[in-house]
Amino acid sequence: MRMWRNILLCTTLMLLCLLAGCERRPLVDPDSSAIFRVRLMTDSIPNVTCHIYNDKIERPNISTDVMRVLVYDPASKELLSQGFIRNKERDTQGYEVISGNMKLSHGDYQILSYNFDIPNTFIDNEGSSQTIRAYTSEISQYHYACLESRADDFDHIYYEPDHLFVARNMNVRIDPHLGVRVIEADARPIIDTYYIQIRVRGVEYIATNTAASAVLTGLAPSNLLGPNIRNEEDASALYFELQKSVDERQRSSENEVLCAVFNTFGKIPDAPSNLTITLQVVTRDGKIHQKEVDMSPIFASDDARERHWLLIDEVWELPKPIDPPTDNVGGGFKPELDDWTHTDEYVPIKP
Repeated sequence: MRMWRNILLCTTLMLLCLLAGCERRPLVDPDSSAIFRVRLMTDSIPNVTCHIYNDKIERPNISTDVMRVLVYDPASKELLSQGFIRNKERDTQGYEVISGNMKLSHGDYQILSYNFDIPNTFIDNEGSSQTIRAYTSEISQYHYACLESRADDFDHIYYEPDHLFVARNMNVRIDPHLGVRVIEADARPIIDTYYIQIRVRGVEYIATNTAASAVLTGLAPSNLLGPNIRNEEDASALYFELQKSVDERQRSSENEVLCAVFNTFGKIPDAPSNLTITLQVVTRDGKIHQKEVDMSPIFASDDARERHWLLIDEVWELPKPIDPPTDNVGGGFKPELDDWTHTDEYVPIKP
């Protein structure tokens, strides 16, 4: 009798538990999945997406297909892991968004990301978020030789950098969570893009198989990506090529110009006395012509500060080349052909 009473009691308790909404739930481990989304902030970039002075000049590429992601320890600043994200789309505002999966366990992190497809810009010292650096290589010996005697007047001369976007999401905390955590960051340019031009009288005298060039001094040679600090201690110069074009804003008939849109890590604020540009062309007779311009007042102008326009208010007059060049000027290969001579000779042919 007592046994039946116990069975009845257990059955009653089970029914009450079911009626109270008790259910069996499986144990689930917290997920370590995360999606990192980087948006490229491409608006308000002078000479690229706004303040276009000369729309005939090709602008730098500001699109990317791959972002590199580096994860750092916020306390030690040391690199913990890295990877690449490649999923590309556009948001409702038209910005490019690059995204991808990441594995981040519970903890605090510093995350840094930059566009990886930058063939002319190099990244080193990436072991710490405080030392990771972007820079470009020094120009070749060929380009140094082309500058002739002026090469000794410059400090190190570097090629211009690619357009580099960097996202810094320096305070990311991952708590235990179920499902996928989404981490978002905006990548902004660390490069300054300038437009420069000088009016030229005698553009037609420039040799067609050579590129006009310029060397601009007083610029930063590198940038620390983590703290976004430009190297303003080492004086350097930037090499870039110039193009022939026409300035349709000039009212005078002399509107032919040499110009360029170029990238730089930035102007060094305290280097006005060393802020010069050396322009160089080769005319059809093989002669090299150079012109040096003090850029300090030009960088101080409203056009330079507000729109990054470096408009040199001078006319560079190129001398008319000697055409055709004399025997001692211009060099070149001059083939000559002697008179034909007739020769009879027996050539035996063996089977």
